[in-house]
Amino acid sequence: MRTRLSIALIALILTAGMHPARAQEEPGKIIDQYVKAAGGGKALSRIQTLSIEGTFTSDDGKTGTYTLDTKLPNRYYSELLVGDRNLIEAYNGKSAWHQKADGELATLVGPEGMQLEAAAQFYNSRLLNLKKNKITLAFVGHAQVRGRDTLQLQVTTATGVKRQVFFDPQTHLIVKDAATVGGVEEEILYDEYQTVDNVRLPHKIELHRGNDKYDINVTRAAINGTVGERVFDFPIKSQVKLPDLKQ
Repeated sequence: MRTRLSIALIALILTAGMHPARAQEEPGKIIDQYVKAAGGGKALSRIQTLSIEGTFTSDDGKTGTYTLDTKLPNRYYSELLVGDRNLIEAYNGKSAWHQKADGELATLVGPEGMQLEAAAQFYNSRLLNLKKNKITLAFVGHAQVRGRDTLQLQVTTATGVKRQVFFDPQTHLIVKDAATVGGVEEEILYDEYQTVDNVRLPHKIELHRGNDKYDINVTRAAINGTVGERVFDFPIKSQVKLPDLKQ
């Protein structure tokens, strides 16, 4: 009887000791902690539009400006401008397109178009209402980001595109996300979070795009400012009609 009791007691102690680590690694718990740290579900759910602007220095010493605009339910626009050379990726709710540094405009279909659609869904979701948004999570493990331990989740959007997202276990904020966007491997590191309209937003961004690296200092971050639909649309001057990805 004593032997059985001792074994049961040891098992209980060991199990109790494992619970904190296991709880920390539960995807749902990680997201709940992130939402709370980022400002709370109420503040995040109020975001209709988000605009981030900044200046950057690339790894080859060139300087330029950075713009990111998102708008519910699924609009996305990212731009890197060096002189008169624009590098743009956008999704207007139906179609994806990009502009290369040489000025070439092109629509994106197939996997590349779906990747931009997934980016639009990810950034607009704020990782809220995961079931409704058909976003699934999987815990990958612990990973080093800038020499610090992080918790890595794999986030799969409704289109099946996967994104790796890394959370600081101390602040619970996102310190990095990585995915293929428009056919190009991208990694984005976030730092120096500040509060804007009750929401925590990064003010230092390190963008790795293919072999290029951009160190971005955010100069303006605005929530629910005016962002017109034309921002996300293929330039009219091109006279090219965008294909509807759903069709």
